[in-house]
Amino acid sequence: MTDPCKTYLAIDLGASSGRVMAGRYQGRKLTIEEVHRFPNSGVETGDGWHWDFEGLFQSIVEGLGMAAKRYGSEVVSVAVDTWGVDYGLIDEDGNLAGQPWMYRDERTNGMIDEADRVVGKKALWERTGIQPMFFNTVFQLMAENRKSPEALEKATTLLFMPDLLNFRLSGVRAIERTIASTSGLLRAGTAEWDVDLAEKLGIPSRVLAPVTEPCVVLGPLSEEIASQTSLSGVMVSTCGSHDTASAVAGVPASAPNPLFLSSGTWSLLGRELDAADVSVGAMEASFSNEQGLNGTTRFLKNISGMWLLQECKRVWDEAGSGMDYSAMVDAARGAECVAWIDPDAAEFARSCDMPEVIGAWIKKSGQRRPTSQAQLVRTILESLALKYRKTLEGLKALQSGLPDTLHVVGGGCRNSLLNQMTADATGLRVVAGPVEATACGNVIAQMLARGDISSLAEGRSILAESFDPEIFEPTDPAPWDAKAKAFDQLVK
Repeated sequence: MTDPCKTYLAIDLGASSGRVMAGRYQGRKLTIEEVHRFPNSGVETGDGWHWDFEGLFQSIVEGLGMAAKRYGSEVVSVAVDTWGVDYGLIDEDGNLAGQPWMYRDERTNGMIDEADRVVGKKALWERTGIQPMFFNTVFQLMAENRKSPEALEKATTLLFMPDLLNFRLSGVRAIERTIASTSGLLRAGTAEWDVDLAEKLGIPSRVLAPVTEPCVVLGPLSEEIASQTSLSGVMVSTCGSHDTASAVAGVPASAPNPLFLSSGTWSLLGRELDAADVSVGAMEASFSNEQGLNGTTRFLKNISGMWLLQECKRVWDEAGSGMDYSAMVDAARGAECVAWIDPDAAEFARSCDMPEVIGAWIKKSGQRRPTSQAQLVRTILESLALKYRKTLEGLKALQSGLPDTLHVVGGGCRNSLLNQMTADATGLRVVAGPVEATACGNVIAQMLARGDISSLAEGRSILAESFDPEIFEPTDPAPWDAKAKAFDQLVK
């Protein structure tokens, strides 16, 4: 007699698209199927950039209805993960006090310097273990309080984007731990808000509700949503609500404390640890301590990733000269690399004419400017591989005995050229996949919440049996050693 098939719905929202994915589990095999995909992009209004929250939510409800038609009573659970740091403010009646801001909005300009004046960057690091980046929630809230305080004044609760969606799905207000850890307001390695820090920076602590763990059942879909979707009795759970937390949970590693690269709009490169590292060395190397499933820490560095290619493609598409991503990569294979860039240069952080801005950066650095799209794509990919190498060298200086394997997951793991460059540049064996690691990790968390599996290790074992990775072995290191020396002169 075969085991019944259970279907877990993973709502996975990135900064450019959203999906409703189905994780179907029967016996020892997990399969991931896409149910519904929809665009997600910022909306520019009179005061800046926001997210179209209502549009996103309606797309999610549509996807849940599609899942009900496809899988029927097999559906047992749903969980939400999204990108980090962004939030909505809820008033006492449970309504949004304002349209959620988009993290790339410029209102946070100057907030890092102001926080430095008030408490000091070193104190921020020691208290939270999070590197100061312009989009961190703490700086967004500072900006909101100073520039447009109306929503904060009306708000009773802050909910991060996945928490806000959970609230709309279930009626339960809960702030999940992994997404809260991206804020720069949680005490390092804990589920406790640094209330003193918030008050010093002018952030009203009344909006910071107690933090809920991942892998917890919140309750059933509300009657309204159950009626709209025909998913009666389906439970809403917390997962690693920050998409990187779910992506790292979806790494099919057999050993503890794996090295990981979650490759998408951002490249999140680091190692899963058992505890936070708030040493001076970690601060100086610009690592952050974000939290994961089962009390783990994602000790990582944020690197601008496929964002650079996405913005180039947008500009080329608008000019009528664009290619799809696979064609871009194929063209880059045979192209000469004439320059490198720092992927994290401030000029590249926000939407712009990326090809022109990259060209200007290269010219300013004294290098030869690429003369074709293929050369520019090659420049971006080699620069990412070299930045990964530099980041891993910084990690090796902090921790001895690093693994010899780097797990690359997420949409970027389909880029075989970048995977081989990464293996060659770092000297590590690269294991690429699963592509849908975020949805996999989301599903694993739901299985843990329901008691269908007993540990993260068991979940990763299921993933290892369910998906075949692509392996990239490093080749001759000498050419990349020479490239790294030149790159290190550009990127201090």
